[in-house]
Amino acid sequence: MISRRLLLLGMLSGLAIKPSVAWAGADNPLRNRRQRRVEVPDVAQFHRQDGRRGFILDRTGEVWLLKPLDEDEVLALSAQRAPGGDTSFVSDWGDEVIRVSPIGAVTYYPEDQPNGVIAEAWEPARPLRTPHAGVGDLRERSTRAAVELAELFGRPIQVEYGAAPLDGLGIMVEAFDLTVKGIARTLTGGADLDGLQRVKIAPSDTADIEINGDLFIVWVNPLGGYAGRPSSMRISRTLLAASIPA
Repeated sequence: MISRRLLLLGMLSGLAIKPSVAWAGADNPLRNRRQRRVEVPDVAQFHRQDGRRGFILDRTGEVWLLKPLDEDEVLALSAQRAPGGDTSFVSDWGDEVIRVSPIGAVTYYPEDQPNGVIAEAWEPARPLRTPHAGVGDLRERSTRAAVELAELFGRPIQVEYGAAPLDGLGIMVEAFDLTVKGIARTLTGGADLDGLQRVKIAPSDTADIEINGDLFIVWVNPLGGYAGRPSSMRISRTLLAASIPA
């Protein structure tokens, strides 16, 4: 039986590396894919047909990774079946990010184009590697997070972190980045977080989020790569849904 990963790689094998020149029907991108059958690199930069900045798609691991070119955050995507034989790749908060058709056509669903925009491979790109960090980096990041959160809340916020393997400290540091980003988005959305007093980044087997009284815990699998930590959007949506009143 062909594995899911091989099947999905085959779905992308028809994408053209060079973009189509225009929207004209004479340059139909689906028809061109069928004719050229040029395989897309496992890590490729995609451009959007609307002319806006695209993304990097990394298919080298079990989990597909996507990084918008105008953002620093990397998204870990899960595959789901979609109508018409398509495969939908969704974020950890459940939104569809890209959809791949059986012949390799890719539709991208960024926040600025919720109805989707066609995307095509432009050129090879470097793999999306998780950051490296040491104990000092983690300590410095937690201190900086406490300052950033105090500025957001207008009061002190206690920041903690648990012990993690040395190889996973980079993901722990990044989890602080995403937590501060997610909380900032939540406060902008008007959520009631007056009761939040403590934030902790803690190691776990899986990425998760927990609200325990005045404590907000972001669970991280330090050795799980980008899929081992919650995204900033998942953090924000969890807080928006729950709120933490005083």
